[in-house]
Amino acid sequence: QTKSRGYPQFKDTYASRLQFGTVSESHIFSPTLLNTFRFSYSRSPLLADSSSGIIGPQFSYVPGQEIGWTAIGGVTPFQPDVNSPYNFKQNIFTWSDDLYRAQGRHSWKFGTLINRYQQYVLYSNFIRGRINFANISEFLLGQPTFYQALTPGSIVDRTYHYTTLGFYVQDDVRVKSNLTFNLGLRYEFMTQPQEVRGRGSALRDIQHDAAFTLGPPFENPSMRNISPRFGFAWDLRGDGKTALRGGFGLLYDLGNMGSSFLMGVSGSPPFSSQSLVQYVGTPPTVTLPFSFPTAGKDLRGPDYHLQQPHMLSYNLTVERELPFAIAFRLAYGGSRGINLVKQTEGNPTVPQVLPDGRPFWTGNESRTNPNWETFSYQTGGSNSWYNSLQFVLTKRLSKGLQFESAYTWSKLIDEAQGQTPGDAQSTQAGSQISDPSRRAVDRGLGISDVPHNWRFNAIYRLPGASLEGVAGKVFSGWWASGILSVQNGPPFSPTLTSNRSRSNTKNTTDRPDLLPGRKANTILGDPNRWYDPSVFSVPPAGFLGTAGRNILRRPGLANLDLTLAKDTRLPFLGENGKLVFRAEIFNILNRANFGVPNVTVLAGVRDVEAPLANAGRISNTDTTSRQIQLALKILF
Repeated sequence: QTKSRGYPQFKDTYASRLQFGTVSESHIFSPTLLNTFRFSYSRSPLLADSSSGIIGPQFSYVPGQEIGWTAIGGVTPFQPDVNSPYNFKQNIFTWSDDLYRAQGRHSWKFGTLINRYQQYVLYSNFIRGRINFANISEFLLGQPTFYQALTPGSIVDRTYHYTTLGFYVQDDVRVKSNLTFNLGLRYEFMTQPQEVRGRGSALRDIQHDAAFTLGPPFENPSMRNISPRFGFAWDLRGDGKTALRGGFGLLYDLGNMGSSFLMGVSGSPPFSSQSLVQYVGTPPTVTLPFSFPTAGKDLRGPDYHLQQPHMLSYNLTVERELPFAIAFRLAYGGSRGINLVKQTEGNPTVPQVLPDGRPFWTGNESRTNPNWETFSYQTGGSNSWYNSLQFVLTKRLSKGLQFESAYTWSKLIDEAQGQTPGDAQSTQAGSQISDPSRRAVDRGLGISDVPHNWRFNAIYRLPGASLEGVAGKVFSGWWASGILSVQNGPPFSPTLTSNRSRSNTKNTTDRPDLLPGRKANTILGDPNRWYDPSVFSVPPAGFLGTAGRNILRRPGLANLDLTLAKDTRLPFLGENGKLVFRAEIFNILNRANFGVPNVTVLAGVRDVEAPLANAGRISNTDTTSRQIQLALKILF
C-alpha cells in the first residue's frame, strides 16, 4: 500500500505478507490422561520505503540521498520516514506439548513451549538525514538546534538467531468441596542471541570503553526466570452463588528482543554509527550537505548488561449471583513492573549541582564517557505501579436480552517506558524523559493511564419467533446489538522544541516552566487550542523546566456502534442452513473523537516568548466518521 505523510511529495510504500501453519494432535491415553502436541510456523516480512524524488546539491542533506526530515517548531514536519528503507523478516518455528492428568483431588498440567526465532533486520535510520529548527525564524535564518545522519559506509542489516524455551507444572488441588488452590511454577529462558555473520558488537562498559567489543549485543538476562504462580477459588457458602477468587504471579517479558536488535543496527561501531551536531546558544548558519566534526561518534543500541523486565501481578475478586439471571463482579487488580525497558541517553553530560539540589548546565560539560557523543540507549531502568478497581454486571440470555457492563477505575504511574523511540512519538512525547541521570524527575502518569473506562454491550432478540407463515418469515429472526465505549483520554507532556537546559542529550525532551499559581490541566476544549499554553513559560537557560511529565490529558473517547441483523432459516441447506443479513453502523452518533493535541508549547530560544501558533492544536481524530456496512451471509 502507499500513503502520504502529510505532504504530497512523500509517499510511503509498504509491502507485507503473513504466513501461518499449525499441526496439532490430541491423544487420549485414558479417561484421566490427555496429551496435546502442536507444531506451528509463522513468517512475517515487512518492507517499506519513503521516496520523494527531491534530490540534488540544493536539497540533499547527505550526498547522493533524497531530502531528509525537516522539523520546525510550530509547523507540521516536512518528513519522509526517517527509518526507511527498512526490511524486517521474522521466521518462528514453535513446538509445544501439554499433558493433563486427573488424580483424585489433583488436576495436574505439565508442558513445554519452544520457539526458534530467525530475525533479519535492515534499518536505514536517518540515512537521508534530519534537521531541527526551534521556530520559523530560526529556519529562515538557517540556524538549527541540531542535525543528524547515518554515517556513510554503515552496514545496516543484521540476522539474529535464538531460541526461547519454557517449561511449567501446575496443580489444581481441591482442598474442600468449595475450595480449590492453583499452584504453578514456570521456568522460561532464551539462548544467547547471535548475529550469524559476525556483525554483532556492544559497548560493554559505557562509562569507560573507547571501542565496541565484537560479540552479542547484550548478555543473556533470562537464565533465572523462575515464575511461581498461586491462585484460589472459594465458594463462600457452598451454594454456588458467592465466590471469592484471587491470584498472584511473577511474569517475565521474554522473546521481545527485536527492538534491541533494531536499535543497534544503525549505531554500533565498527559496523555502523550515527553522526550528530548539536548547538547551544546561537548556532551558525548550516550549509548543505551536512558536515560532522566528530563523525561516527553518535551511538545507538541496547545496554550490554540489560536486566530482565518482569512484573508482579495480583488480583482479588468477589462474584455474586443476583436475581433475573444477573451476576455481579467486584475486583481489584494490580501490578508492579520492574526493570521495564526505556529509551534514554546513555552518555549524558555531567551538570553542576547547585546548593538547592538543582542541576545546571553551561553547555560545555564533558560526557560520562568522553570517547563518544550521545548514545540512544535501551536499558531496563524503569518501574511502574498499576492499581485498579473493576465493576462488572452481566446478564445471561433470558427473554431475548443479554448484556454486560464493565467499569474500571484505575491509575498507572511509571518512570517513562517504551522499547523504541516510536513508542514516545506515537503518544506525542508521553514517554520522553528530561533527565537521564535522575529518573525520579520523570516519574508521573503512564502514557496508557485511563482513570475511567466504561464498556457496555447488549444483544436483544426482537419478539416474533412464534409467528408463522408470511408474518413469521418477515418479522422473526431479528436481533439488535450495540457496543458503547466511554473513557478518559491518556496523558501527555508539554514540551519545548529546543534544548533549553543545554544538557546536549538525545532521547530526552525539555519541558517548560509552569507559572506559579497556575494549573497545568487548564483544558480549553477547543480543537484549535485544546489546552491553555499561557500557563507555561520558558525556563532560565541551563535549567530543566518545572512542568512535570504527563501533566496534561488529551480528549476522551465516546463511541457507539450498533448492529441490526436478521437470521432466516434455509432448511434445504441442512440443519444449520440460514441466510444472515447484517446492517452495522459504526460511530452512529458521528462523534468526533479528537486525537492528540500538538504538545510543543514554546520554542525555548529566547527568555520571553509567545506560545507557538499550533500549540494545543488537534489535527486528527482517533475514530472514523459514521460508517454503515451492509452484509449478506449464507451458512450451510
